Amino acid sequence: MRGVVAISVSLILLMASISMAGEKKEESIGTVALQQSSASAQYNGSDGVDDAAHFKYHQNDSNIINWYEWWYANAKGDDGNNLLIEFFTFGNLNNPFVSAVGIVMIFMKSDGSTFKSLKSYPLIDYNLDYEKCNVTIAGDIFAENDDGTYTVTYHNSINDVKLQLNLSKINRGIEAIPTSAGNDEWMKWNIPVPYGKADGLLEYTDIKGHHVYRIAGRGYHDHNWGISNKFSLCWDWGEFSDGSASATITYGMVRFGDGPSEGGIYFSNETVRKAIYIPDLTIKYMDWDTICGFKKPTKFCMYGSNGSFSVNVTVEIERAYIIGVGRLGMPYLMGKMNGIINVNGKSYEFSDVTGFYEHHFLKPTVNWPW
Repeated sequence: MRGVVAISVSLILLMASISMAGEKKEESIGTVALQQSSASAQYNGSDGVDDAAHFKYHQNDSNIINWYEWWYANAKGDDGNNLLIEFFTFGNLNNPFVSAVGIVMIFMKSDGSTFKSLKSYPLIDYNLDYEKCNVTIAGDIFAENDDGTYTVTYHNSINDVKLQLNLSKINRGIEAIPTSAGNDEWMKWNIPVPYGKADGLLEYTDIKGHHVYRIAGRGYHDHNWGISNKFSLCWDWGEFSDGSASATITYGMVRFGDGPSEGGIYFSNETVRKAIYIPDLTIKYMDWDTICGFKKPTKFCMYGSNGSFSVNVTVEIERAYIIGVGRLGMPYLMGKMNGIINVNGKSYEFSDVTGFYEHHFLKPTVNWPW
C-alpha cells in the first residue's frame, strides 16, 4: 500500500518531466460509507494469493485514466540500512501518452540519509503477466520463481545503479478485504509475503564514490491495484514483523473522500492467518508532528477483537525518511510496535518491532519550506 511512494512518483513525473526523448534515456532523482462486519479473513485453502497483473480486465472502464497497479518490496536490514523498490503502472496503459510505467528504488541508510533512483520514460518497454507475478520493465524483473521465492532486479545507467534482490517467504500470504466507494473507485490489496528473508546486493555511484551494500534482513512484498483519484484517497498502512516469533502484523484502512473508513488488521505466521475488520478495530491517534509540511501521527494505538484474534498495540515513530526532489518531499515513516496479540489462545508480545507505516492524505498543513 505504498501511497507515499505512489504520490511521490506522481509528483516526480510531473515536476521532473521524465524525458520525452531517447529510446533508453533514464532519469535519476539523485542522492538527495461502507463498513465491513468483523469476521475471520477468508482465504484460498492452497495459500494462493493473487499476485498477477490485472489491467486488461478493466481496460474498458470509463475512468481507466485513474488506473494504478504496483508491486512493492522492502528489506529492513540487519545492519540498520533499509531498501524499498516498486514496479509501478499508472493510467490508461493502452495509451503511452496518458500513462506512466517505471521503477523507483530508495535506499535508506542507517544514518537517515537516502539514495533515490527512478527509471520511467514514454514508450518504456514492459511486459505484464496475467497468470502470476512476472513483471518486466526495461529489462528488469519483479518475478515469483517456481519455488515460491522472488527475484527483483534494477539497473540504471545514471549513477551506475545495480540491484539484485532475492526474497523468500516465511509467513503465509494475506488477501486483504477489498475497499470501494461504489462502482467508480475501488482498491485491492494483497500481501503475498508479509514476512520473509531478504538477501541481495546494491551498487551505485555518487559524488562520494562507488558504494557496495549487502542487503540482508527481513523482507516484505505487497501488491496494489484499482481505480481511484489519488488526491482524494486517504489511508493508513503499516507492516511489522517479529522475526524471533515469525509473527507479522499488517494493517490497512482506506477512506475515499469524505466516506467512512474500510479495512482491518491482519496477523500471519507460518500456519495461521487472522483478521479484524472495521468497526471491530479502533485506531486512536495520540501524538502528531508536522514533517516536511505534512501532519503525521508519531504515536498511535490499535485495538480490537473478533473472538479468536485480539490485538492491543502501540506504534511510535523511530525515523522519517524524506522522499522527493530537492525541498519538495513526503515523509516515509519507520516506527516501533509494542503490544500484545492473542491468536487462538496463544499470546505474542511485540517489543520494539520495527516496520514501515503510512498515514496519507495529500493536504499540507503548513507552507512548503521555500
